[in-house]
Amino acid sequence: MIQIIGSPISPYVKKVLTLLLMKGVDFEVDPITPFFGNDQFTELSPLRRIPVFIDGNFVLNDSTVIAEYIEECWPSPAALPGDPNLRAQARWLEEYSDSKIGDEFIWKSFAQIIVAPFAFKKEPDHAAFEANLEAGVADVMNYLEKQMPDEKFLVGEFGLADISIAAMFRNMHYVKWGPDEKRWPKTAAWLQRCEMQPALAKANEWSDALFTVKPPERRALAEKIGLKLTTETVMQREARRGPMTVIG
Repeated sequence: MIQIIGSPISPYVKKVLTLLLMKGVDFEVDPITPFFGNDQFTELSPLRRIPVFIDGNFVLNDSTVIAEYIEECWPSPAALPGDPNLRAQARWLEEYSDSKIGDEFIWKSFAQIIVAPFAFKKEPDHAAFEANLEAGVADVMNYLEKQMPDEKFLVGEFGLADISIAAMFRNMHYVKWGPDEKRWPKTAAWLQRCEMQPALAKANEWSDALFTVKPPERRALAEKIGLKLTTETVMQREARRGPMTVIG
């Protein structure tokens, strides 16, 4: 049984879970927030980041590495196009999502407004957040609007590029922001199409439910909403920073 360490609230975890759901691969989840990982979590994830992918004694870190491994092991239905040019384009869009969108949507927005006060008792900087909406977030949206097709998905069929980027928007939804349909109409329409896809819809359903409770309560709730849980957890009750934590 495949095991995934990490909460579906994380867009990086959600990317992996959506791929597994799409491909019909069974898995178990330890739905922890990385800041609450114990020493065993550090051994499994030296950067103290999620997701962690475990299959027996085989352990993988980094959502891109995990996604490519899943695609190679379970190639159908494909999450990447067969054409080399299109495949490279999809990989670029995933990288743009992981780095640029992750920086603006997750670290400068979601982490500052949600994670900082709940995990580290730090007052959120709402002025900085609002300023970033019209700076970094707007830059992302302007770029995405230029990439969006008039219909369907980013690179052929619904796949890794769409999943990676669409997952990021759910975290912005949690800070009460969504794309302006008049300002970025193609991106807003594309996002609606993505969120109607069954695998991503299910991952968002889990994420939405778990977001309503504090990290220590998420494991119990995860079981109630239908997630298969790992036998043991690597969670601890007190938050701690990791080597790549960038919350002020």
